[in-house]
Amino acid sequence: MGDVEKLVTNWLIEEGYEVKKLPQIPQVKFTWGLDVFTPPPLRVNIKLFKPEDRNDRVILLLGVGVSPEHQAAISRLPREGRLKFSSKLLSRLIQACATCSIAIQPNPIEPQGISVALTVFDAEITEDFKPRLMEKMTVMINAFLLIVSTFNEEFPVIPKGGEGSITTRM
Repeated sequence: MGDVEKLVTNWLIEEGYEVKKLPQIPQVKFTWGLDVFTPPPLRVNIKLFKPEDRNDRVILLLGVGVSPEHQAAISRLPREGRLKFSSKLLSRLIQACATCSIAIQPNPIEPQGISVALTVFDAEITEDFKPRLMEKMTVMINAFLLIVSTFNEEFPVIPKGGEGSITTRM
């Protein structure tokens, strides 16, 4: 385990995160990766990995799937309404994190997932600067909450699991 991986893993565990090794993903080549879950009660999954071709940084990646209920609600909108909603969501995410890379997949008219990526350079980590990493983890958690709340604001669909799962279901 390299120095950066060790520091990041130890800091996350100290803060109560659940940390596991990230299995290799076919589309992404990385030197090492962590599959991280926030401490309860909110369970947000964030992947951290060191890209094989950019060995001076760690990428934090949040992927949020759009729930079937929200997909159905979006599909009832005209194409212009879908684009307007996706644009509002993107605008809010950019305002919350101007340094994040954000994508709506497969496209803004038929959103099935949203990904948010944030870069942490090794220099920020090797200087033993734990607060910077924790701040970036908080940005990712807030991005998740922003996505969920924007969907719930526009399409207030109560999930089949009941009211207790409204903020965590996407």
